[in-house]
Amino acid sequence: MRKIWPSAPGSGKAPAKASRWARKARGLAWVLALVWGQPAWGHGGVVAEEDVCLLKMGFLQAHFTLYLPETRGSEQFCEDLPEAGDALFVIEYLHEAMKTMPIEFRILRDDQDFGIFANWEDVRSIAEPDAQTVFRRILAPDPAGLLVVRHRFDEPGGYIGVVVAEDRARGKTYPSVFYFEVGHAGFGHVPLFLALIAGAQLLFFASTGSLQRFAARMRRLQ
Repeated sequence: MRKIWPSAPGSGKAPAKASRWARKARGLAWVLALVWGQPAWGHGGVVAEEDVCLLKMGFLQAHFTLYLPETRGSEQFCEDLPEAGDALFVIEYLHEAMKTMPIEFRILRDDQDFGIFANWEDVRSIAEPDAQTVFRRILAPDPAGLLVVRHRFDEPGGYIGVVVAEDRARGKTYPSVFYFEVGHAGFGHVPLFLALIAGAQLLFFASTGSLQRFAARMRRLQ
């Protein structure tokens, strides 16, 4: 990383002062990068970018939308569903190649508590995936490039969605794994976001020596 505050020439206290401000600047830049550096938030293979949900399968992408038609009408959801019931998954392909590929769509209960960090390796590590599967369908290639799946969730909880596109011509598969909650009434990413900010601030204060000075003052007061 390029230095923000170059060392001052000569001797005396100037170099120490510049070094102290350099550490503060680096710490602040680290905090800002952590908080604002990510352009999108999401769970695994589903990310929200500029008010659009994208399903990512390697280099392949598709628009991803969830509906609760019986209770919420045309209201759109990106990942978590606020209540159980009939859900509609709509996936619109953004790559022409996907129109020639069969697609496997599977929903599993998150019995292992993989949570928002669930990935393809986690899914493959499940000993008996069929026992956790609540929905599975293999869809034929669709020239229209639109996949619509309906499933009724009878129980709230955490689930893992798995979408696998198969390129039979090249013998390759492109999986996407995303965690979502049904009956979700919590704060979403807010607790994690606040925890990251708090952790970044603690690291920043530790790098500037503020925590050490505070601890020393507390010891003197005891």
